[in-house]
Amino acid sequence: MRASWYIFAVYFAFACLVAGCGSDASSSGEHEAEEGANQELSGNPGSDPKPNGIDEKKPSPLDTLTVQSASELPDCNAERAGRFFFVLGENLPYFCVSGKWRSASDSTDFSITCNDGMLQAGPKEARGSETGAPNAASDGAASMGGFTADIGGVAQKGPFVFGSSVTVNEVDSFFGHEMRQVAEGCIITNNGQYRLNSVHSDSNCVKIKVTGFYRNELNGGLSSSPVTLAARTCMPEDVNVNILTHLEIPRVDQLLMNHIDFNTAKAQAEREVLAAFGIDTTKLGNMPPAEEMDIFGNDDYSAAILAISAMLQGGRDEGEMMNLVNNIAEDIKGDGVWNDPNWKIKIADWVVGVDSAGQYTNIRNNVAAWDLGPVPNFEKYMQAFFPMIYEFGPCTEANAGQVTFVKHGQSVYFANDYEHADHSKVRFICDGGAKRWRTAKSMEKDTVGFGPGAYDKEIREGRVNHETSYIYDGGKWRIATPDEVDGFTDIVEVYKKLKSTDKAVFIIRHSERTSSTSQSGHLTENGVKYAQELGKRFAAAGGTEDFYYAYSGYTRTKETCENIAKGKGQASYNLVELATLDGGWYVKDSKKVEEYSKSADGGGWAVYSKYAFAGSYSDAFYDLKSRSEKLITDIKGNLGNMKRINIMCTHDYLLVPLLAYVTDKRANVRYYEKRRWLNYMSGVAMIISSDGSTSYIPVRSLEKGTMQ
Repeated sequence: MRASWYIFAVYFAFACLVAGCGSDASSSGEHEAEEGANQELSGNPGSDPKPNGIDEKKPSPLDTLTVQSASELPDCNAERAGRFFFVLGENLPYFCVSGKWRSASDSTDFSITCNDGMLQAGPKEARGSETGAPNAASDGAASMGGFTADIGGVAQKGPFVFGSSVTVNEVDSFFGHEMRQVAEGCIITNNGQYRLNSVHSDSNCVKIKVTGFYRNELNGGLSSSPVTLAARTCMPEDVNVNILTHLEIPRVDQLLMNHIDFNTAKAQAEREVLAAFGIDTTKLGNMPPAEEMDIFGNDDYSAAILAISAMLQGGRDEGEMMNLVNNIAEDIKGDGVWNDPNWKIKIADWVVGVDSAGQYTNIRNNVAAWDLGPVPNFEKYMQAFFPMIYEFGPCTEANAGQVTFVKHGQSVYFANDYEHADHSKVRFICDGGAKRWRTAKSMEKDTVGFGPGAYDKEIREGRVNHETSYIYDGGKWRIATPDEVDGFTDIVEVYKKLKSTDKAVFIIRHSERTSSTSQSGHLTENGVKYAQELGKRFAAAGGTEDFYYAYSGYTRTKETCENIAKGKGQASYNLVELATLDGGWYVKDSKKVEEYSKSADGGGWAVYSKYAFAGSYSDAFYDLKSRSEKLITDIKGNLGNMKRINIMCTHDYLLVPLLAYVTDKRANVRYYEKRRWLNYMSGVAMIISSDGSTSYIPVRSLEKGTMQ
């Protein structure tokens, strides 16, 4: 009878969802609006895969069987006989009995039965007492003693709601064997409270099981299907049923088999279950029995069971969650230890998603919205869980600021080493202020260990986010802008911002060359194209005046100047060969430079950049300062023969040391450090103001000033 009623009730609920049942559909909508639709949130630091944080609220069959007030109930007709609607304003169900809606608070002439979360009313004489079926013959020898008492409490995953069934079975306190059922009843409110009157048991110990829908702390709504939780106790007057009472039962059974008395076994099992989730009861004071704990208590144990409940729910449907709960209980049963690292990691990963997105507030708000009591500090136990599973160790003042990574390969946050980002870019930091581990922000994980910069405006690649660069500016690191990372300003933009009284000398590297590095080596087709396009850009920027051109005596530098002039549309121009523009300007001993270049990692590029920026190879090169100043003096000395705008085409081996000098070694062309080298047609703009002062700007003609 009950099974068929349940199937029919679910069908009825589904039909209401699809087509509406009179005022039922609108009532359901009002209810959902009142409860608030919870948006699904997903933490996503960086580009890492992230488990969902807080679940999306899903409809439950019971959602369609609710109305705000009794005035909104549909007609109580023959079709609805025995069925119920829950009246939110009164926190009670109403039943269609003999053509009238009757409140569950006035059930003197009808009885209420429940099955898998569904309620039904019928004539009392046909259905027996409210508290359950008559006692049956015992199927095993009961323990000595017995009792007759009223049994009540709260059933919580979140709170079980109206329609949840409650059953009481005798239990052998010596062996934990479950025996006959002695009472049954229903939860008829939305706060999980139940009460069974005058329950008689021949045993001192009983098992109480609750089956039904529950309020989900992760989305604030009702579960989409019913679950069963149980409690076993030998103090049966006030018995709460919760996730902890359920988890401890198999371990209690095992300890009873080892001839440990019931109360001792229960206390030990409870400590072991809590320890599995990183909760040390020796630090929390007196531990009450699990059946006295309530998720709405303002204490550590209430916080603990709410945290465990949330972590086990963790983005799972009801069936998946209960499979996990029961598997953990069986795992702990044998030796009191949760031994499954895979599930620990999965739960820890999920908690990180909640933690990194700050979604604890969503859980807290959901539970607070039920208005059933204070919401305890569950957050601290979730925050402590994932560092324990990842084996980070304590977060204290001593290691404040330490940044680390997950070394467990089963985790979605696994990394081979700190800087290896192929798997995950998520890193974790010991927050000294909060004294807890949390996900590290980009700046925290990318600059850890940097210390002070070697020089002002130093650029470094992020240690984890390798595509992000950081600049040492004003005594601290910050994220560098794209222009700062490149270190070069577009040459035409510099030209456009010149004052009419300014003179400019653009000393740039030749355009793209062929593989030949000899004096007669030519530009590639692309090299010709790039140079002409630069000339066209100068013309478009108002460059109608004639430019002066100079080159190093190499074919590729000459062709660069010629094609810039051609692109600019300048048919007549001076093209002067200057010995000062030779790539060997800084070389004192070419044989030693050649020897160093052959043995260096990175060849000549590494050697020239290390000379320019680190002062190395002083036996092979001239002093950087004096040699650069001579070059600048020679160029300025030729200004009388030049135009207002001057293009000088030279080589990278001249420009890298010159850039190091004029930028006080801030130019981002340290090939020996980060494999950055000067790009084609990049270099230095020397700007001479009318008062004779000179400024220097690194310039680029292509998209980037450096090649890597």
